[in-house]
This record gives sequence, C-alpha cells and structure tokens, in this order.
Amino acid sequence: MPLQLLVLALDAALYPTLLAAVVVLLSQPRRRPLLTAYLAGGLTISIGLGLGIVAALKDSKAVDSSHSGLSWVMDLAVGGLAMLLAVALATRADVRFRERRRSTRPAKPVDADEEKKEPLSQRVLARGSVPTVLIAALALNLPGAAYLVALKDIAAAHHPTSVDIALVVGFNLIMFLLAEIPLLGLIFAPEQTVARVKRVNAWFLANSRTIAVVLSAVLGAFLITRGIVNS
Repeated sequence: MPLQLLVLALDAALYPTLLAAVVVLLSQPRRRPLLTAYLAGGLTISIGLGLGIVAALKDSKAVDSSHSGLSWVMDLAVGGLAMLLAVALATRADVRFRERRRSTRPAKPVDADEEKKEPLSQRVLARGSVPTVLIAALALNLPGAAYLVALKDIAAAHHPTSVDIALVVGFNLIMFLLAEIPLLGLIFAPEQTVARVKRVNAWFLANSRTIAVVLSAVLGAFLITRGIVNS
C-alpha cells in the first residue's frame, strides 16, 4: 500500500467509537458471534461504498490525477476543516458553545436517569442479537473524512480495477484493526482480551480530547501540505 494511503488508514483506524462498540459487544454472553457480525457488517458497508465511490469518481473523470483541481482543492478543504476542529477541541470551544446554548434555553428539570443513559448506538448493540448488531454495523460505519480522501486518491491514481479492490480492502483491514485484533484475541485468549480491551478503552476515554486533537491536527497538516504541493 502506498505510504500516503497507509497514513490515512492509520489515522482512520484510531476511531474511539469503534472501540466503544467492541467493549459493549465483549460484555455480552455471545461476544464472539456478535463481534463477528459487527465486523462483517462494518466491512461490508465500508468496502461496498468505497468501491462504489472510487468507480463513480473514475467514471466522472473528476479526479484525473493528484494534481487535478478537485483533488488538491479537496485536500485543502478537508485539511482546513481538520485543523479548525483541532483548534476548537484544543481550546475547548465546543464546551463553551454548548454552555452558551444551555444558558439561552429555558431551564428544564434535570432527569438523572436520562443523563445516565448510554448512547442509542450502544444500547442497540447491547441487545445481544446477531441480526441487530449486523444492521447497526451497516448504519454506524459510513465513510469518514480520512477514508473519503483515500478513496479520492485511489480513484486519481487510475489503477486497474483489481488494484482498486485490493487497495480499498487493504485500507479497510487497517481501519478496522480495533475490532479485528480483539476478535482474534477471543479465539486464543478470551478473558485476557476482554480485560485488555477494557483497559485500552478506559485510556481512550480518559484521553479522548487529546487523541482527537492530535489526529485532527496530523490529518489537517498532512492534507494541507499535500494540497499546496499539488496545486
């Protein structure tokens, strides 16, 4: 895999939401079939949409090369948004914005039970049904920014179809490492795997803002630099 695609794949792989879903599934009695269903659903939707997007871009001739207008403009646009997100998170602008919104709304009684509820996606995954988990995975694993940029890069390179398929599949295998590694662990060392995943998830939760800032800044700097070079 080209180095630039590998950078984008590793950035996309550090996805706390995926790890949170894995933790929920590992807490269920039928954790191996549930995690298998989630991984199958996630890879299916992600690879399928990825191949469709690459084919559409190649047919439209919108990205003739990495130096084409749409290609470097997209790099600059996505890179700029990623840098803005990094700055906003680093300065906690999102927290101040939420506080201002709360202050302008009429006061509402605090529902303690509502505040303790887990996100809807995690409650759905916790139902312990393979079909439900499979459908949830299809809905939760739509392409993100790094993946979309990678798909644009693959289309711009104008490889044969077989190479496009290999690159999209390879990218996804890297992007879903946070689910693939625990699934392998369940086969060889199930109890140790559950404990390790919980520790990693706790670290992600404790450092979520820092992780998001670093990932956004790295992605932004990478894309802005590449966009300027290719313009």
